[in-house]
Amino acid sequence: MAYRIELNKEIKSFKCSHCGEQSKTVWGWVFKDDQVHAAYFVNLMTGHHDASARFTISVGGWGEEDELAERRWIFIEARPTSISYEMMVREPEESLYRGKRVLGTPLTRSEALASPLIQEYFAMADHIAFNDPAVKSYLIGEHVSSEGRNG
Repeated sequence: MAYRIELNKEIKSFKCSHCGEQSKTVWGWVFKDDQVHAAYFVNLMTGHHDASARFTISVGGWGEEDELAERRWIFIEARPTSISYEMMVREPEESLYRGKRVLGTPLTRSEALASPLIQEYFAMADHIAFNDPAVKSYLIGEHVSSEGRNG
């Protein structure tokens, strides 16, 4: 599948609700076959001792009127390793975007892993990790890049 992303121009700071440290959020759109396919939000936990990028990815009904009922979202955490990163599905309650109705219905970890779309969610997360400069730079241990986000 050929994906492309469109970056939102901002990188916003937020205070982690668990530890109070400042971290960063980026977001954008995932396109598939030149149509908006998903919205994504990635929390870059820059204030934490252990680095992690926390992806909330919502698929279905984007770019269409009144298609909220089709949207499903999952929460994935990526942690850097010495040569790449590892991803795992987490519970939706852990996402900063829990309760955001516009994202659609959250899938629990077990629902997400059983979903026929699980490989697509991981493929989109990988595409975001490689193509969003802020996420990519963070996961390889560099300063969070704002490249491509200037209005």
